[in-house]
Amino acid sequence: MVTTFIFDVDDTLYDQLEPFNRAFKKHFLRFKDEVDIENLYKLSRKYSDEAFESTGYEIKKLRKMHIYRISKAFEELGIRITEEEALSFQLDYETFQNEIKLIDEFPQIFELLLQRGAKLGIITNGADANQMRKIKQLGLGKWIAPENMLVSEIAGVSKPNKEIFEALEEKMGFSKHDVYYIGDNFNNDIVGAAAAGWKTIWVNFRKHAARDPKITATYVVEQPMDLLKLLDHLTKINL
Repeated sequence: MVTTFIFDVDDTLYDQLEPFNRAFKKHFLRFKDEVDIENLYKLSRKYSDEAFESTGYEIKKLRKMHIYRISKAFEELGIRITEEEALSFQLDYETFQNEIKLIDEFPQIFELLLQRGAKLGIITNGADANQMRKIKQLGLGKWIAPENMLVSEIAGVSKPNKEIFEALEEKMGFSKHDVYYIGDNFNNDIVGAAAAGWKTIWVNFRKHAARDPKITATYVVEQPMDLLKLLDHLTKINL
């Protein structure tokens, strides 16, 4: 049996905190003694997920969402920033995302899976141009065929809706009983993939709390090396 592994992109394959941190230091260094940057980042992701579903992909709506998420994150920490500051932060955040790199273990992970005969794919939320730019910067085309990559804007539906998982399942022609989805966001990745009947690996590198006590990931890993070891084990079973 050949196992299929489908990956999330943001904060799964690369450290999304790194470009966020660079943008913070450029625009909000005056708050460095008041703000834990990783906590601010987590809050911004929370508000991003909250607003994403109703935003769509029009640039004006996206910019409003970008302003909203960082402003609300700061507000929760008792700090007010202007819309101009929020937008300037976002623009530099995007610029720094053009310099992202794969987490060190992932080239080895992809090579291992391909050597074991696994199929690889991607499902990622976001605007097509933005996500494909990240995919290109990360060099993912070396291991994953473009036809096995699905961006929510193109799919017309986003995670956690099970339809986006089912769309790639139909496109790639694998069985839902023979696939693992690997992602960092419990609601979008784990809840969504589970709703489609997929097995899941929660890469909980930031040690988030699970949001739905009724749903559990098939596996949970907290370090990239642990993911490599797990995938080595899972694919050995099928040799």
